[in-house]
Amino acid sequence: MINEALHVIGNTRIEQGGNTVTGTELRMKLDERIGEMKEPVFTMRTTSANTTPTPGAPKFARGDAKSVQFEGPDKERLFGARYTTCEAGDDSWFLRASELELDHHTDTGTAKHASVEFKGVPILYTPWIDFPFHNQRKSGFLSPSWATTSRSGLDITLPYYWNIAPNMDATLGARFMSKRGTQVAGEFRYLSETYSGEDRVEYLANDSNTGDSRYFVNLKHRQNFGNGWSGDFNIERVSDDQYFADMTTHIITTSRVNLPQQASLNWGNGTWNFNALAQQYQTLDKLSYPYQRLPQLTLTGAKDWDWLSGSLYTQFVRFDRSDNAPSAVTGNRFTAYPSISLPLGTSYGYVTPKFGVHYTKYDLSGNTALTLNGVADNYESDTRVLPIFSVDSGLYFDRDFRVVRNRYTQTLEPRIFYAYIPYQDQRRLPLFDTAESDLNLSTLFSENQYTGNDRVNNANQISLAVTSRLIDASTGIQRLAATIGQRFYFSGQKVMLNPNTAPREADTSDIITAVTARLLNHWNVDAGWQYNTDADQTVKSNIGARYNPEAGKTLNLSYRYTRNTQTLNQLEQIDLSTEWPFAPRWYGLARVNYSIAEKRPIETLAGAEYDAGCWQARAVMQRVETATANANYALYFQLELGGLASIGTSPLTLLKRSIPGYSSSALVPDNFQQY
Repeated sequence: MINEALHVIGNTRIEQGGNTVTGTELRMKLDERIGEMKEPVFTMRTTSANTTPTPGAPKFARGDAKSVQFEGPDKERLFGARYTTCEAGDDSWFLRASELELDHHTDTGTAKHASVEFKGVPILYTPWIDFPFHNQRKSGFLSPSWATTSRSGLDITLPYYWNIAPNMDATLGARFMSKRGTQVAGEFRYLSETYSGEDRVEYLANDSNTGDSRYFVNLKHRQNFGNGWSGDFNIERVSDDQYFADMTTHIITTSRVNLPQQASLNWGNGTWNFNALAQQYQTLDKLSYPYQRLPQLTLTGAKDWDWLSGSLYTQFVRFDRSDNAPSAVTGNRFTAYPSISLPLGTSYGYVTPKFGVHYTKYDLSGNTALTLNGVADNYESDTRVLPIFSVDSGLYFDRDFRVVRNRYTQTLEPRIFYAYIPYQDQRRLPLFDTAESDLNLSTLFSENQYTGNDRVNNANQISLAVTSRLIDASTGIQRLAATIGQRFYFSGQKVMLNPNTAPREADTSDIITAVTARLLNHWNVDAGWQYNTDADQTVKSNIGARYNPEAGKTLNLSYRYTRNTQTLNQLEQIDLSTEWPFAPRWYGLARVNYSIAEKRPIETLAGAEYDAGCWQARAVMQRVETATANANYALYFQLELGGLASIGTSPLTLLKRSIPGYSSSALVPDNFQQY
């Protein structure tokens, strides 16, 4: 060693910050860490010591080269290099590069004339690529994705990620569809202490199938102005009614028929809350045309005193219709509902009497024609004033008992709710935003059975329910809860949603039951039942069960039945989904959502996932019935090379939505992978 220079022949090893390099010959200036090593073999950390590792991400990478040049304390340049995150002895995949630069200061690697070899077969080439060591954000091209669908054909997307700033990024992409052409798309995201947003734009010029230019725009922004003020807007629009059916296979997206275009301004100080909203929709099914709210102003307030609690709800709305919507009544509606309550409670129960006055005033315009009992009539600008009185009360009992070796606390919680509202004729008042509430254990204890402010039912009724819970005394986990309830009417129904429909004749509501179980053997069960005693038939029933003994193993079974008592239409579906290992490192994926009433599947999914440790592969086939078109088929394939790239189209979002409890195989501990 002369002048801090080092020359070593034979087994040479350098260690620095958890990284090691070994080779056959080394020349280096120690003070500058500049030199060269022949035939290096290296291992390096891919997780930063100052950050929490990403679950499932590789912790180390390794490789070799013909030679390496040390270019300072934090940089090496390798020639004829190979790089992988697979463990020693596993050569499943490599990144090969004529030149590979490793920069430990920026935690990035840059490769020239690079190719990815999988199982010895080159699957990707690029003249230049850079990638982060620690999964941090970095500008550059992302791996291309591909899929195939029955409506778009071969579907290939090449995205570019732009890390604009620590709080701002964008993804730009070109998407080629063999049956349609090339679509350009972009997503821009930003975040700060006072605002955030996400913008998405897609544009396809001259669709080869339709000959039209097609687009999708979604702009979202949220802003905190300070001093209790905030605001947001959400603008969403597509070029045509078939856009989602043709361009996506996500059933949540393809079933959308109304796209919001709205902006709001909010203020609150803990006692008072104010909201201003402007809202309209783009309707895709040409059937449902929600009213525009231009504007809607809402002011609410709540305050507690020593014995009393007061609340105030006020709202002004201007309801309008879009130009292409059918002609209908429009106008202004003002609502005010002040109320006062006296909550009285102890450790074993409570009683809360409440009194309020519901005031509504209409100023109508547009087409006010109305057919009332087969006779031509008109909607009227009118005022409605209704006093509302209610009493909510409940008791709480509990006892301790033992089942084998387990101790439990069982509760018994009866609840009684009484409501009185006098009758007022509302047949000539319009229906702007009001519908009948779905009867459930929440609405069973509401004063008004209608949502919105256009109808207030007459009421002289009492609701009864009882709940029993089984709570594990050692853990506090609720193992079982069961509730049954029913409403009893002391007067007949006079206020109907539609004045041309017949009133309710029964003096009791349907019986509502719900059961939830969290069992010790990893089964979770949720069930509900709604039974009409007068018609002696089930109105609604559902039961869902999930078996999830460990990560990577989940089985979901559910059944749902709904009968519309007015139209006599039935919805009856079964839903089965699972993720389950069927061989070492192999997982089966499946879902079937089947309509018994229509005798056809709504959505089916089948696939498999393989986890090799340093890489994972997924293949998924999906079929979806769409709301505005025929069924669409899609095929997804994804190859994940740990710590480097993901090749293909990711089905992860689809799998998480379709299979509740799904876990990526990369996140499943090795000792859990049993079949």
